[in-house]
Amino acid sequence: MKLFSLILSILVFFTSLYFFILKITDIDSLNDVIYVSLLLVLMAICIVGVIINWEFFERRKKSRIILFVTNNYSKKKSKA
Repeated sequence: MKLFSLILSILVFFTSLYFFILKITDIDSLNDVIYVSLLLVLMAICIVGVIINWEFFERRKKSRIILFVTNNYSKKKSKA
């Protein structure tokens, strides 16, 4: 599910960036300013979504490393 969310965030970011680039050159009225600002907000939301779901790749790297740590203080003492 995190992979789907990451891919969707990236896809929506580039789609809204495309429409932002098309619309930024011909801003004539207040409606155009509102539309462009909404596109900027959507891109910011997508960036936050990518940041939140980026741990998907880091978790996969960490799962490959197996580390065994022993601690003498946590071992049970034998009653001898």
